Amino acid sequence: MNKKTLLGREFHFGIGFLNELLDGTGLKLDELGTQDDAVLMPKLVFYSLLYSYKRSGKEVDFTIYDVHDMIDANEDDFCVSFMTAFYDSMNKDVPVDNSKKKATAKK
Repeated sequence: MNKKTLLGREFHFGIGFLNELLDGTGLKLDELGTQDDAVLMPKLVFYSLLYSYKRSGKEVDFTIYDVHDMIDANEDDFCVSFMTAFYDSMNKDVPVDNSKKKATAKK
């Protein structure tokens, strides 16, 4: 399961979270990399937490503004931990295409 507990809250990653993010923002998957970090980060956090709440059947008791405040109050450690978990989930178990690697000769 792609999840991480930060600041006492459980954040989910993976396909369910991505569907929440893309449906909620109207973005396409290939557009995520074109977004400014200051714009994208709160959206990632919001939809990851939203998906976690929905999975657990919890009442959603936060807004995007609460997420902005959470990021502002815990910026450095939280952002690094969250983004590391996000990138790890995006790259975990992704097959490697060895046909595109160049062979290097030893001298």
